Amino acid sequence: MLSNRRPPMTQSIVDKALAYWDQIGGANCTPERIAFDPCDIPRLLPHVVFMKVVNGGGDFQFRVIGDTARSFFAENYTGRLVSDLQHVKQDGPLIENLRQAVRTGRPVRRPVEYVGPRSDFVKLDEVVLPFSGPDGSVTYLLTVLELVRLD
Repeated sequence: MLSNRRPPMTQSIVDKALAYWDQIGGANCTPERIAFDPCDIPRLLPHVVFMKVVNGGGDFQFRVIGDTARSFFAENYTGRLVSDLQHVKQDGPLIENLRQAVRTGRPVRRPVEYVGPRSDFVKLDEVVLPFSGPDGSVTYLLTVLELVRLD
């Protein structure tokens, strides 16, 4: 059984992230990275993983990891490439979600099973939000994670 469930009729962290992405242009097209201002979403920042797209989606570099998200990882991955992580399968669901966001320029809301050092937590929801560069190609991804403690 899950504790810390949000009350009915409240917006989740992931819903708030999607609403922000839509607000800065995502409702019509992939917003440019320059439109993203972390000051607009201070309550979401602890839950974010911000990644740079490398080689058109061949790899991904961790740029910023919020404190809450960081607490669920085995170590601090800031600056590292996803391909360097032994526990991440290169053809697995995490990489597929990231690559789908790069290919489509649209959000991917398909939570990947949580695997990490915190066995007392489970992933409730997550979304990958793409951001483009001036040429329209996806250059950054913002993943927002919502995890809850197991009873």
